[in-house]
Amino acid sequence: MFGSNILEVAIGIIFVYLLLSLICTALNEGIASLIDKRGKNLVEGIKNLLNDPKFTGLAQQVYNHGLIGGISQYASNPDKRTRLPSYMSSSNFSLALLDILAARGAIAGKYGELLDNAESAEDAYEEAREAAAGSPNDRNLADAANQAKTARDQTRARLETLADQAKTAYDQALQASSAAPGDADLARKTAQSRNSINSINAAVKMLDARRAAVASAKNPREVKLLLTASATLKEALAYAREFAAQHPDPLGNIQEGLRKLPEGHTKETLLVLVDKTRREVTAIEHQAEAFRENLEGWFNNAMERVGGWYKRWTQRVLLCLAAIVVVISNADTVMLIQRLSKDNALRASLVAAAQDAVKTQPAVKLAEPTSEGMSPAPAESQPGPSTGMSGAPGLQAVLEAAENIKLPVGWSFDPNNREDPGYFESPELSWKFARWTFYKLFGLLVSILAVSMGAPFWFDTLNKFVNLRSAGTRPGETSKGGGRSARRGGQ
Repeated sequence: MFGSNILEVAIGIIFVYLLLSLICTALNEGIASLIDKRGKNLVEGIKNLLNDPKFTGLAQQVYNHGLIGGISQYASNPDKRTRLPSYMSSSNFSLALLDILAARGAIAGKYGELLDNAESAEDAYEEAREAAAGSPNDRNLADAANQAKTARDQTRARLETLADQAKTAYDQALQASSAAPGDADLARKTAQSRNSINSINAAVKMLDARRAAVASAKNPREVKLLLTASATLKEALAYAREFAAQHPDPLGNIQEGLRKLPEGHTKETLLVLVDKTRREVTAIEHQAEAFRENLEGWFNNAMERVGGWYKRWTQRVLLCLAAIVVVISNADTVMLIQRLSKDNALRASLVAAAQDAVKTQPAVKLAEPTSEGMSPAPAESQPGPSTGMSGAPGLQAVLEAAENIKLPVGWSFDPNNREDPGYFESPELSWKFARWTFYKLFGLLVSILAVSMGAPFWFDTLNKFVNLRSAGTRPGETSKGGGRSARRGGQ
């Protein structure tokens, strides 16, 4: 049974499925790279995770942070459009988010309300301006846009006035402290003034970063706008970082920053994680680190769902590619069965090629889903495709195994060879053509569905069938270990 022709036909068909699946996978990887699908999939996941659908708030700040921006291709080249990173580790994400939240917490102590009002005024102006641009002849909308612009400028002017006052107070305190270097009270007032000026400057720069982020979101192809948003955020974080580091309760400072976030699932989730951290860790000095670990777990769990988005997209693309490749190559399953059943030499060559491909398995071991777009730790939380091998090496190995054989695929248009299973029947009103059409469509559909299942599935299946065949008896041989006297029936 194990050495039967049926098993060899199955091995040959599976090998063809594997080869076509690898071709589709290579095409899919090329398409994904060309359109930067992994990077776009990741940014959509981060936008959803951080409740920033317009990419003007927390999500863009995370992407503009140095820990994330540094892994973006062309991030430092203003002449080229930055390519979105297709990979983000949970540690980089959590550290960047904590840095931003700590900065907002440092601002929230004295200037949080002013910053909130200024950002709200920015949003109101953008909405009014867009409405006025959509109806240029509407005088009321134009007046509303002008009023919103005035309100935006006024809120920013208040912050700038406070910044000037804080600078003046700091300069005065610094002069007094320099005149009396041993006065502890003056030194304390100087430190307070420095914290105050850092906090207000951070608020001003955070507002500038928000404005630059809005401009960048509206013109994503303008590299200079993105660089401006990143640079202003960097300045804001630099001002706030020193003050945040002095906070006696780091997690409490982060919690203050969370309270200033827009209402939504992100704010609610992170506040729940803060409460969870406080219950689990009582030592204040260890709570921020424990919160970071909880953030990483939250990120990894969310990325499992984002990975599902990519896999579903990959499955749809593979199905389309499989349809194209199968139809062009005429890899009709019914035709494959007919050809392999009748041609012993072709069947033997395909079985030999399949065995060679299986032997190379250690060198072309199927890759786990790539870690493009998420934390590299758990494979199940990664959004790379689970439908392909490690790319070109796997395809090359199978192609090398198949290069010396003639695959049982392709269309035949030779009218003198109408008995060829791959012959294309000319359309005509006859039962013969209807029968041919039915079996052809059925065979192509089966092949399309099979090829779309992916190379890893067919590689594993081929491995099992080849091992099954090797464990049995080859046609014309006696059973292993039984000699010639061990023929069927013990004859």
